[in-house]
Amino acid sequence: MWKAKIWLLPMARNRSERALQLPLELRLLGWLMRLVWRLVMLALALAGSLLWLLAWPLRRRAQPPVAWPPADVFYRSYPWRRLRTDMLEANRVRYGALTCECCLATTTAQWHVDHVRPRSTHPELALEPANLQVLCQDCNLGKGTRYATDWRQEPA
Repeated sequence: MWKAKIWLLPMARNRSERALQLPLELRLLGWLMRLVWRLVMLALALAGSLLWLLAWPLRRRAQPPVAWPPADVFYRSYPWRRLRTDMLEANRVRYGALTCECCLATTTAQWHVDHVRPRSTHPELALEPANLQVLCQDCNLGKGTRYATDWRQEPA
């Protein structure tokens, strides 16, 4: 079988001999192209670094934890704690066991002494026993401050 052999350059034994055989203009052109390629890569790397430095102040940071105010001083005061205990004991005496005045549940995770009229809108009624009712946690959190419903039943 016949093989066509095209000889552009005479055969060289290694790369250095082949490079020596190229004309000077081609060798300079290759060197210049490699130099331009390296300069372009360097320019892209510098541009990326510059963009990163410019965007650094705009990065998404983790939000600091919310500093909640300490518990309301009112609910830690002695008059409130004494009145709360009195209301829970009055409820126990009235129903025979602690009972939610809304849903009449007797077992719950936590009992709340609720202000019928919210303390935020009626601060003068905060320590008034007539403004307090014993509710279970679900009923009190469901009521919130939106409703001023008095769930207490009249004693029979």
